[in-house]
Amino acid sequence: MPKRFFQTAHALRSPHLPVGSWIAIAAVLICAGAAGAHGQTIEISHHEMKPTRLNLFVGTTVHFLNTVAMGGGHVVVDAGGTIKSPPLAKPGDEWHYTFDEEGEFEIFIAQHPKAKARIRVVPK
Repeated sequence: MPKRFFQTAHALRSPHLPVGSWIAIAAVLICAGAAGAHGQTIEISHHEMKPTRLNLFVGTTVHFLNTVAMGGGHVVVDAGGTIKSPPLAKPGDEWHYTFDEEGEFEIFIAQHPKAKARIRVVPK
């Protein structure tokens, strides 16, 4: 290997952290990147959506995660009538939606209209 590679690798090593610590740090960073790949997650239950407010950039995909059983399923909709999820009936059922336009979106669960969230989408 070129000498420059070894110099760079040597510069990245720290006498204060053992190799195992560097491996743990790398694992955390990889997992954090994978968890954030879809953007924010909104958890759905009978009486609420969490978080209740999101600020996003255009093109961000939001992950909706159902946390409780619901006969017939929870359906996520928006006040403007442009967003509608399939029924999310079982805990762990999920749906993704990409916000391709800027604006304010008030979303709620069709079966529980008081369970809502406001999403603000701005240009990048």
